[in-house]
Amino acid sequence: MKKTFDAVRLRAQYPCLRREIEGKRPVYLDSACTALKPRRVAEGMRDFYLNRGGCGGKRSANLFSRGVEALAVQARQEVADFIGAGSADEIVFTSGTTEAANLLAHAFPYRGRRREVVLTDLEHNSILLPFCEAARRGDVVLRICPTREGRLDLDRLAGMVSARTALVAMTRSSNVFGGALPAAEAARIAHRQGACLFVDDAQYLSSHREDVRAADVDFAAFSAHKLGGPFGVGVLYGKRRLLNRLGRYKVGGGTVRSVGWDGKLPLPDYLGAPAGLEAGVPNFGGIVGLMEAVRFLRDIPEDGLRRHIAGLAARAAEGLSRRPAVEVLGRPEDLRQGAIVSFKPAHAGFSPIDFNLYLNHELRGHFIAVRVGEHCAHLAHRGLGAPATVRLSFFAYSLASEVDLFLDALDGYLSSVRRGRA
Repeated sequence: MKKTFDAVRLRAQYPCLRREIEGKRPVYLDSACTALKPRRVAEGMRDFYLNRGGCGGKRSANLFSRGVEALAVQARQEVADFIGAGSADEIVFTSGTTEAANLLAHAFPYRGRRREVVLTDLEHNSILLPFCEAARRGDVVLRICPTREGRLDLDRLAGMVSARTALVAMTRSSNVFGGALPAAEAARIAHRQGACLFVDDAQYLSSHREDVRAADVDFAAFSAHKLGGPFGVGVLYGKRRLLNRLGRYKVGGGTVRSVGWDGKLPLPDYLGAPAGLEAGVPNFGGIVGLMEAVRFLRDIPEDGLRRHIAGLAARAAEGLSRRPAVEVLGRPEDLRQGAIVSFKPAHAGFSPIDFNLYLNHELRGHFIAVRVGEHCAHLAHRGLGAPATVRLSFFAYSLASEVDLFLDALDGYLSSVRRGRA
């Protein structure tokens, strides 16, 4: 029997949605910051720590450690299957998207004239800043491809990619403008010039299924906590031949076959990917939590999830567009492709900071969690003419009624602003 998507039934898996804080129930519209955790993830990690918690990674050979290593191998394969990777060896466990980007920025083999990195101005600081620091060190020349209304102009990107380009890095879904950027088309542009494509999937996988082979991306990164998994664990995907060309970024236990001696210095014999890129004892508990989050999402019908979140984004964008005191960022047809709707004030008395306080403290019976600020995407905010924007973001457990509660709260806040100016 074909599974159907039911957000109301799904919410039963999230205990914190039933928890009251200061006597108020939560309306959680901040899933782009972090997704709430289903019971399955917490229980899987609890079982690991209470009943299995030995040391894997081929460090020990006792029955505890063998069981942990088997779990890690299984998790690597399930993550590979989830994103369409060709091999489990193409999955490198990291502490999150940020570490994955730092690893790639530091370890990518920039050579000769091919030292340019092209990024969009939509990038999260976790992608932008590692390459910015590489440019400050003189390792690369950084080029920023401007966008408009959250859209990537592929012709403009093609004009910036050349025989000097080593890497193109782009978000798959902007954490300010939402939507979905075209990875396959960007990959073709990069590959025509012999460059690689790195995509930030952190905001994409919550409402889409990525297929890295179909899109032909060379590297991709994401964090478990954006999928309802634990904090402190993530993934760098890379085509195997490319992972094995990366230099050394973080080294230590678990990255070598042996260490020799030439009379002056130790001679490490480094392992290939992924082990050679995973220094130190892995976060086995986090890896188990990531596996459980992937399993949870895999059990949700993809087409139903996509329709549900597209409907929420459209409902929010349409409702906001009817309120002249705010300006929605991005185009309606693009917003339906993502899980984020942001807006900026178009009214002199509207303060995003005050509005956030209003949502948390002035509503009766509930509070509404959204994100206010620049969302770790300062470049994307430079041309907006507003020091802060308000962001709504959705996940599988989000409801249309919650969007309506937010719009009602916005009306209440705007009324209070008008009364204050009278």
